[in-house]
This record gives sequence, C-alpha cells and structure tokens, in this order.
Amino acid sequence: MTGSFELWTAILIAVATTGSIARTVLRRRSADARAPVWRFAALIALQILGGALLYLTLFPPSVGTAPGRLVVATRGAEPAAPASGDVLVALPEAGPLPGAVRLPDLGSALRLYPELGRLLIEGDGLTQRDRIPLDRPATFAASPPPRGLLDLTPPKPVAPGARFTVTGQVGGAGTVELLDPAGAVVDQTAVAANGRFQLSAAARAPGLALFDLRLRDTAGRFVERIEIPLETRAQHQPGVLVLAGAPSAETKYLRRWGQDAGIALSLDIDVGGGVVLGDPPTPITRASLAEIDLVVVDDRRWESLSTAARATLAAATQDGLGLLLRPTGPLPAATRRDWTNLGMATAGDGEVQAFRLGGANDLELSRYDLAQAQRDGVPMIRDKTSAPLAAWRPRGQGRVALWIVADSYGLTLAGHADRYGELWSELFSALARPSDGTGVSLDGIARVGQRAALCGVSGSIRVVAPDGVESRPIVDPATGPAACAAYWPRQTGWHSVSDGATFYVHPADAAPSLAQAANRAATLDAVAASATRGARASRTTPGSSWPWAAGLLAVLGLLWWLERRSST
Repeated sequence: MTGSFELWTAILIAVATTGSIARTVLRRRSADARAPVWRFAALIALQILGGALLYLTLFPPSVGTAPGRLVVATRGAEPAAPASGDVLVALPEAGPLPGAVRLPDLGSALRLYPELGRLLIEGDGLTQRDRIPLDRPATFAASPPPRGLLDLTPPKPVAPGARFTVTGQVGGAGTVELLDPAGAVVDQTAVAANGRFQLSAAARAPGLALFDLRLRDTAGRFVERIEIPLETRAQHQPGVLVLAGAPSAETKYLRRWGQDAGIALSLDIDVGGGVVLGDPPTPITRASLAEIDLVVVDDRRWESLSTAARATLAAATQDGLGLLLRPTGPLPAATRRDWTNLGMATAGDGEVQAFRLGGANDLELSRYDLAQAQRDGVPMIRDKTSAPLAAWRPRGQGRVALWIVADSYGLTLAGHADRYGELWSELFSALARPSDGTGVSLDGIARVGQRAALCGVSGSIRVVAPDGVESRPIVDPATGPAACAAYWPRQTGWHSVSDGATFYVHPADAAPSLAQAANRAATLDAVAASATRGARASRTTPGSSWPWAAGLLAVLGLLWWLERRSST
C-alpha cells in the first residue's frame, strides 16, 4: 500500500512538473521579447529539480545504521556506561547497574532487541536458566576466576569397608582437606593454583553420611567448603571361585577375608595326583560358571586345567564372568600365549621385586616383574611410584585382569587388615559380573531452586523430599538412552527415590565458586557455538526530510526570482 502511494505521488509530481515546463515553453514562444537562453534553461532545470526535491521531501530515502551490541550483565559484572549504540540489560543475578534495563532472563533480552547484531556477556556467566542457543555472534568478558573450587566429582555409592574417592580442581593454591562426619581429618593434600586433587577414605557402616571438604590457602586461611554426601550401601556380594595350584598364605588370608566380608568365596586347590584341598570342587562348566561372578586363578592351576576347561573359562568371560589372573612366578611360554589370547599380554621376566604401597600403610611388599603389554588396559591399583599393580581389559561382557602382588597378606600380618580388605574389595568390585541395572542416579550436584537431572529412570518414579512432599519427575525423551528427568528441589537434605536410590541436595549458596566455574564454562561453550552465526545486517531507518525541504525552498525561491525577472 505504501509503495503504491509513493508511485502515484511521483506520477502526480511528474505530471505537474511537465505541465509547468510546458507552460514556460509556451510563454517563451508567445513573448514579444525573448529572454536570454540561459535564463530559459535555468527555469526548466529548476522546475525539474524542484519536482525531485518535493518527492524527496515527502519520501526521504532510508539510511543504514550499524547495529549496536546487546550487553548482558550477569553476577559479578562491573558498572560501566555502555558504548554508543549499545543497550545494557541486567539479569536478576547482576548487581546495581545505572542505566541498565532489568529483565527476567536472557531469552527475553534476545526477543526484545532483535535488531542488535552482537551480544556481549559480562560477569560470572550465564546461570542454568539462561543456557540457551545464542542467535547472534557473542563474546564473553568474564570476571576474574574464583580461588575456590572449580570442579568436583562426588563419590558414588560404595559398599561397607570399600574406599571412595573425591576428585576436583581448585583455582588458588592451598590445601584440600576431607573430614569425616565427626570432624576428624581423614585425608588431605597440597594443591597448586588451577591444580587437581584426589582425596580418599574408607566407608564404614551402611547408611547415609556427610563428609566435609575444605579448602585453605597457603597461609592456612579458610577459603571454601562443601558437604560431600556418601551413601554406603550393602551391595550384592559376588560369588567368587579361587582356583590355586598349591596352598599358600595368599589364598589362606584371601579365604579368611572373604568369609569375614560375607562373600560367597569357594577355594579349590589342586595339589596334583587327584588330591584337591579346600572347599568341594566346582566343575568348570558353562552352567556352573553362570552362577559365579568372578574366578581368581593362578598360573600353576591354569597349567593343570584341561584344554576344555580353559576354553569354557574363556567363553564365560564373554558372557560377563570376571577373570583375575594371578601369577606366582615367571610364566611359562604356553601360559603367556593363553593369557595373551584372553587379551592379557604380559611383559617382564616375572622375578620378585620389592615395592611400597604408599599412603598411610607404607609397607614394603613383593610383586612379580610382570606388566600388561597393551596400552589400552585400565589400571586399578598403583604403588607409591604410580606403577600399576593391577589392570583390566574388557572381553565381551566380562573383564580380564592381571594382579601381580605376591604377598598382599603382609598387610594383615602388619596390622593393616582394613587396607588389605580395601585392595581386594576394589578388585572384586571392578571385575565381578555386573549386576542388573544401577537405578536412578544424580547427574552432578543438586542445589535448592535449580534444576537437577535424575538419569537412569525406568518407568514412573516418585521423589520424596525431607519434609515428605512427593514429586513425580517425567523422563525427557530428548535425553535418549540416558533416560533423564528434571527435578527442581525446594529443600536441602537427603531425598529418596521410589526405586531405592537417594541423593543429597545442597543449599543454593553452597560453594559459590563451584557454581561460578560451571557458569563460566557453560558461557564459554555457548559463545564458541555462536561463532558460526553471521552478524546481523545494518538497520535501515527513514531519513530526515529537513535537508530536502530546505533545498526545495531554495529552488522555489530562485524560481520565483527568475520568474519575476523574466516578467519585468
């Protein structure tokens, strides 16, 4: 409609201008005394110019303006006047900022100012609420990184007596301490700036407990703390078959520990000549091994097994059976070949060497000079020099591992039975046939008022808060096989899930540097993803009519003067 109006206006102006020019020509022909040619030409030109200026006065041409930036202030943003053409908006977490437009979220800002071609995010970064795809190129002017916790991996549920670990990263140098529920320091380590740490402790009786993680600077001053929730769960005890070629102190103490730990451990010692010691022999058949979760076999017993028995063991690992290979000296060439076929190639002469385990139980023990030859093995236990003492590789649905310690029972003799139990518990937990399903688990750390992701959800679940209020999270189909459901906790403390799982919700202000680091990392990812989007084109706005109107008045005035001169 606007284009049609402009067209008809232009036609009318052109007709009027043409008529005026025709009138001037006719007047010149009928005049008795002709005016100079230059005056006639000037009159024609000024009339054409006047018509054009009239059109431009009515419809001034549009002018392009470069798009400004949308400056988004988050928590920690410093007050500063925006540059010319920029618009400053403040999200709810931002402090007082003069001249800023307060908006509830980033999405509102992007919708409200679509014409601003670039985005500048200032401060600590975008919170969970504002982590959306950015529709324009963005940059991030981050505030200084925090000195506290930057990353934290809490422990998963463990069995009683098992050892759990807490890993993470800190911004400033200092000391990280792990305290038990009674307030006693159970582990600590010095850490450099931006360095990672790993702390560990032993779980006690089944139940729920809150450990405490504290960070102190190099001068010993407190920096930050956060509670470490731990669930000690009476887990399914694996069925274990120990096959040995001769009696030894190692098998004796292993059997005793298994009995004390409630593990269904069967010891089968074949001393040759048809003599078998220990428990009643277990036949090496596919059916019998299906009832067992882990087989521990030494090299001497392996040599005495029939070819069919070895093949049955190898096939059972494909179905999920765990197999722990335990050398007792230099390995014969045939045994090396068999173990290599199982995926556990070894290097070394197998001679006995001394080593120290490290940690609080810094005892000298013995190991065999053997190591897994492949580089894709997963180490489980290391000595004081970080050399692996055990490593495993997947085989089908099961795992095959190598354990080279000769006299782990020495820990028990030296009064460190708890450490002995931790070693074997770690081996059994890592290698035993996996149980069916793991239930619901919390992805990351949950905070009051922030969305928490519960993954591994099967069917309908109920979440019960500490005050007894129930919620029914719904699985998001977009999460695929992870089967995650969103849950917004409203209360601090332990929450229970209908499938038996539990998780802990921290206060909203717990470990603020940890939240700042997460916001910072998420914002950097969003900014990197926005780099593929092109900048917005320049805006076009109607130009001013005043310059054209002034020119029109000047032309009309000159026309009037020339017309008056020509008539006198």
